[in-house]
Amino acid sequence: MRRTSALVTLALLAAILFLPGVASAATTASAADIKLAQTDLNGLAYNAGEVDGLAGPQTRAATSAFQSDQCLTVDGLIGDETLGRLRTVVGRVQTAAGVPADGDYAPATRDAVKAFQTAHGLEVDGIAGPVTMAAMGIERVVPDCHSPSGTGAAVVQIAKNEIGTVANANRCVPGKEYSICNEWCASFATWVWRTAGIDIPKMTYVPSVYDWATAHDKWYGTSRLGLAQPGYLIIFGSANNRYHIGVVDHVSGSTVYVISGNTTNPGNPGQYGVFDKSYPLSGSVFYGLVHF
Repeated sequence: MRRTSALVTLALLAAILFLPGVASAATTASAADIKLAQTDLNGLAYNAGEVDGLAGPQTRAATSAFQSDQCLTVDGLIGDETLGRLRTVVGRVQTAAGVPADGDYAPATRDAVKAFQTAHGLEVDGIAGPVTMAAMGIERVVPDCHSPSGTGAAVVQIAKNEIGTVANANRCVPGKEYSICNEWCASFATWVWRTAGIDIPKMTYVPSVYDWATAHDKWYGTSRLGLAQPGYLIIFGSANNRYHIGVVDHVSGSTVYVISGNTTNPGNPGQYGVFDKSYPLSGSVFYGLVHF
C-alpha cells in the first residue's frame, strides 16, 4: 500500500509539472524574460519576431543564432546565461550610443543608435546589426569558436592564386576550368570550392548557388553577415537581384575583402578578371553568405 501511494503521489506531481503553463523556473524563462530577450534580439538584428512573451520557433531560431555568435550552448532556450549575455551585449551598445546601460533595447536605445548611425554615415534604422556594432568597436561574434578552419585557408589560397587572371573581350578565360565565355563569377566561386575539396556542383548562375545553399543548410542571410569567415562565399545584391558572388578573403572591422571573378580591375575599369576588392560588410551591398 505504501508503495502504491508513493507511486500515485509521484504521478500527481509529474502531472502538475507538465500541465500547460507550469514548469520549473530553472529550465523555463518567464514571459517577462522572454519579452526582454525578444526586444534585445530584435535590437541586435537577430529578428525574434513579435515581442509577445512566447518562445515560438522564430524566437528560438533567433536565440540559437545569438548563442552561436557568443559561443554559448546552442539550444534556443532563454536561460539565465543567454539572457545575461544579451543584456551585456545590449549594454555595450547603449554605452557606445551614449545612453544608460540597462540591457533593455527600449525605444530610447533605438533613438540613440539612430543618432550614432547618422553621425557615422551608416544606414539609419536604430538596429545594432553587424556593421553598426563594428563601427561601435563591439565584438558581435566571439572568435573563440569561430576561428577560420583549415578549409577556409585552403579556399582563400586557391582564390588568391588566380588574382590577376583576366578575361578576353568575349568574357572567356582561356585555359581556365571556370571559363564559360559569359558572366563567370559563379563558375569561378564554385570552382574554387571544388578545387579545395568541397562537394559543390559547377554552377554558372548566382541564384542557383543560393538555391543550393538553402537546400543544403549552408545559408546565412543578411542579418548574419557578421559571421563571415575566410573562404565563405558571399552573394551581392538582394532577394530580387542576386547579381554577383565571390570568396571572402578576410574581414577587417566593418570591411570585407572579397576575391571574385568577372569583376572589374580596380586599375582598369574596362578590364574584367579575378581581383581582391574591399566593400562595406552591409546588407545594402550583400544578400548573404554560403558557409561550410
